[in-house]
Amino acid sequence: MAACPVNALWPVVEQPTIVGTCALCEICYYQCPTIEFSRDDVELFLFRRTRRPDEPIGIVSGAYVGRASATNIQSRGQDGGVVTALLAHALDSKMIDAAVVAGRDSLWRPKPTVATNYDQLVQNAGTKYTPTPTLLGLRSAIDEFGKSRVAVVGTPCQVKAVRRIQTSPLGNLRLADAIGLTIGLFCMESYGYVDLVGNYLTSKGIDSATVTKVGIKKGSFIAWEGDKELLHVPLKEIDKFVRQSCKQCDDFTAEYADISVGAIGSPSGYSTIIARTEKGLDLVKRAEKAGYVELRELPQSEKGFQKVLNMAQMKRLRKAVQKTESA
Repeated sequence: MAACPVNALWPVVEQPTIVGTCALCEICYYQCPTIEFSRDDVELFLFRRTRRPDEPIGIVSGAYVGRASATNIQSRGQDGGVVTALLAHALDSKMIDAAVVAGRDSLWRPKPTVATNYDQLVQNAGTKYTPTPTLLGLRSAIDEFGKSRVAVVGTPCQVKAVRRIQTSPLGNLRLADAIGLTIGLFCMESYGYVDLVGNYLTSKGIDSATVTKVGIKKGSFIAWEGDKELLHVPLKEIDKFVRQSCKQCDDFTAEYADISVGAIGSPSGYSTIIARTEKGLDLVKRAEKAGYVELRELPQSEKGFQKVLNMAQMKRLRKAVQKTESA
C-alpha cells in the first residue's frame, strides 16, 4: 500500500483495498512480500552471501539475551524493552532520524506511528498482536516528517516487504533510499482486530480502553490493567482469530532484518536478540557499550537458542501442512 504512487490502495477492515483509480503500474505487485520473493537475491543484497545448510533461521552474526538498562523502558516495553532501547540509541547516535513503530489508540486499534524522540518511543512501546500497516508509517516519515534515515520495526512479513522495496527491479526508490534500519519481531501469527479485541474481549466483559498491556506467555494470552490480570486464557482459545495469511508464512524470526528480537529462548523480562547484518551487530554492540542495554551472549548450542530453532521449524511445518491441505 505504501508503495502505491497514486494512493489507490488503503487498508479497509484490515485488508488492502483499492479505493482510488489504479494506474496499472504493477508497483504493488513487485513490493508484495508473498510474491516471487527471492531469498538468494535478498541475502546477497544484505550479506554478500547466501545462507549455508547449517543456518536454518538465516544468517546470524551474533545472538544475545538482553533487556533495556532503563527501568521505565523495562516496565513499559515488551520482554525487557530491548527494541525500544536499541531505537533510542540509534536516534541518539544519529544512525536514524525516525522510527516507525506500532502505536495504538485508546481502544487498542493499531496504527503506524512515527517516533522521533525518546518519549515517543517509550509511549508506543509494547507488542500489539493485531496487524498494523507499518509501511504506511514509512511513507509518512518521508512525506510528512521529512525524514531520510528511518528505522522500521515490524513482523517478518513486513521486513520482507521492506527488502522487496529495496531489491525489486520495480522497487519504490523513494521509500528504499530512506530505510536506515530494520528490526524484526519474532512472530508465529497475528490476530484480527475486530475478532480479538472488538468481539472476543467484549464477550469476556473487558473494556479494551482499560487494557494497558497484552502479552503471550507460556502458551497463554494475557491482558493486564496495570499489574492486574484482566484475562489469562490458553492460546488455543483464540486460535480461531488467527489471520489466514499468517498460516502461509514460514518465517518466525524475521530472517531478513538487521536485528531480530523476541521472547522465545530467554527468561521472563528479557528478550532474545539476533544480530544479522553488520549494521545490526554494530548497533547492538554500541548500545551495550553506551549503557542502553544489558546483554549476555547466547551460544547457538544453548537450550534457549534451540527453542528458537524449534519454533521456527514449527512455523515451517505449519505452512507445509497448510499447503498440502489446500492442494
